[in-house]
Amino acid sequence: MSDAWIIGNDESSVSEAARAVAELGFRPLRVHANGTLAVDQGTGGSRGAPAIAIVIDCLESLSILRGTADLQEVPVVLSLDPDEIGEAGSAIDVDELLVRPYAPAELRARIARARKQVNGISADDVVRIGTLEIDLATYQVTVAGEPVDFTYMEYELLSFLATHPNRVFSREALLSSVWSYDYYGGARTVDVHVRRVRAKLGAEHAQRLKTVRSVGYRFEAR
Repeated sequence: MSDAWIIGNDESSVSEAARAVAELGFRPLRVHANGTLAVDQGTGGSRGAPAIAIVIDCLESLSILRGTADLQEVPVVLSLDPDEIGEAGSAIDVDELLVRPYAPAELRARIARARKQVNGISADDVVRIGTLEIDLATYQVTVAGEPVDFTYMEYELLSFLATHPNRVFSREALLSSVWSYDYYGGARTVDVHVRRVRAKLGAEHAQRLKTVRSVGYRFEAR
């Protein structure tokens, strides 16, 4: 599970953002900005650079993020109230701006666009396998033209396997490549996510995600 840093002082807004990113499959970590950025030990402690940082009004934290070597490439989404946009100015160094109130679907889109800008994914980079389409730029998946709603980590697992077709990956390799570290849930985490991905892909494409007994999984693109 990838970490999402939530940086802000308003408890209500921070809690709202934490719930929203958790629904997308991230682990929300509360981060305090006071000259430096410190992960709240109550939300899991420090695990290195996050996959995304959500900054809520806390503009002073932006200079800390950009001025810290290990965090300079972290995608940043700035969340503001409508009346704060003019005061913030247009030169703020963020990847996406999110105006409150917002829907979870908009947050998902903003995170995807921010990560696309930082990671350099081409806007027309779409994996097509039969009627299955995986848009690597927008994090959208469709089957026969109909959108399928995946959590962030379900999407990450599917896109990783689909972009490495016909190769067998052990559960440990998937934990390392998709979750990026030895996730505390272990191999069972992979199994649970595979079941969820299969269920959402439907009968036509679920069979592509093959179990290789005593080894792991592979995605068949043929």
